[in-house]
Amino acid sequence: MTTIDRHIIREILRYFLWILMSVTTIYIIADFFERIDNIIEAGLSVRRAILYLIARIPLEQLIPASTLLSVLLTFGLMHKHNELTALKTSGISIYRCIKAPLIVGVGASLALILCAEMMLPILRSTANRYWSEAGPKVQRASKRQDVWLRGTDHIAHIRHFDAATSSAADLRISFFDGQFRLIRRIEARQALFQETQWFCQNVLEQTLDPTDGSSVLIHHDQLVLPAYFQIEDLKHGIRAADEMGLLELGEYIRAVAAEGYDTTTLRVDWQAKIAFPPVCLLLAVMAAAIAGRTRHHEGLAIVVVMGIGTAFCFWVVQSFSLALGYAALLPPVMAAWIPNMIYAGATAIFVIRAE
Repeated sequence: MTTIDRHIIREILRYFLWILMSVTTIYIIADFFERIDNIIEAGLSVRRAILYLIARIPLEQLIPASTLLSVLLTFGLMHKHNELTALKTSGISIYRCIKAPLIVGVGASLALILCAEMMLPILRSTANRYWSEAGPKVQRASKRQDVWLRGTDHIAHIRHFDAATSSAADLRISFFDGQFRLIRRIEARQALFQETQWFCQNVLEQTLDPTDGSSVLIHHDQLVLPAYFQIEDLKHGIRAADEMGLLELGEYIRAVAAEGYDTTTLRVDWQAKIAFPPVCLLLAVMAAAIAGRTRHHEGLAIVVVMGIGTAFCFWVVQSFSLALGYAALLPPVMAAWIPNMIYAGATAIFVIRAE
């Protein structure tokens, strides 16, 4: 590694740490003021509230953004001080200059993989456990996506819940009287939450006749139920994909598929876990190319705005592509990797134009 590479990497890492600390602090403050009412209502202690806010930090989003901005600032300042011009006049091409951002991008990708596999699942599980313990309506029955909910006069059990589509499979609700005697039971194969109602299909309803103690069994093709529980209750009661590592999520997908449930959403999340770390590498090289082709009349602010706009467009494309995958309009592999392929092509174009 040459002196120039070490200098560029050192500058990028310096800006990376400052930017990551700054955006993390801003996010925690904004998240605190947004959720302070919910935290007080849930009765979280100060210690658990702090840990809950820390656990919600989206490092998987902040690390790529910090990598992009740090490379932009480093190369933007080098361009402003005519350092890039001096390198080019010395016969050093832009392909040689992006070696340092390339190394930083690989390091950021590896750091993102370690965070996603080792740290983030623990933090997210801890945050959801604190929230579940503060609100006793929802109890987690096991490591799988079984959800138990207790209301004033009913107990509900959902075998499998898909947060992306707000749908539930194998829903069972048992109703009790004041003496805790079972008076009504509802079993539905599928249920979809819309606004304030649950739309159930293939429903079996059992009702106790108070006159003689017999039970009446009725089958409904469709049945609309009021919202005995809310979507937020369910989301805090299940293990989401970001609470599991890649291997654990893969095992869970096989278990759910073996039981006959739809795994489209989970397979999209699994592919996204693989496809997202290389984003750091793509954004780092793209940032170097954007700053490297900047004209002299364009200031550093314009370079930063261009970089932020590029990152924003990437996350828009990624969100749209994943949404198509969740809706089964794209295969999971394509839904996760199409944004990377688009931005890999865009990065190559930026590098060629910068040269």
